[in-house]
Amino acid sequence: MSGIVVDGEVDRPVQDGPRSAAVADLLDRAAPRPGADHGTVHAGGDAYRASIPLADLRRGELDGGRLTIPGGRTLCWNVKDVVRIEVTRGKQPDSVPENPPH
Repeated sequence: MSGIVVDGEVDRPVQDGPRSAAVADLLDRAAPRPGADHGTVHAGGDAYRASIPLADLRRGELDGGRLTIPGGRTLCWNVKDVVRIEVTRGKQPDSVPENPPH
């Protein structure tokens, strides 16, 4: 199983990041560019995407590719089978419902 990619608005893209790590460590390694304020977390297989403010995403933890964000605004930010974190300027289209049920 391959590692996690961190790319987009970063100075040092990560091509094979660990599937178990603090998200802040991966983001620090990738060095988001000034103005970057969101990360779109992509799941493998089902094309699920969650666009999350970087300040919230930095609190996240990856455990075997599963993202959890303690105190996140919605459980929809807890993404299974993360394969990519795309750092962006602004929120991107995602799969999170407008009014999540939780």
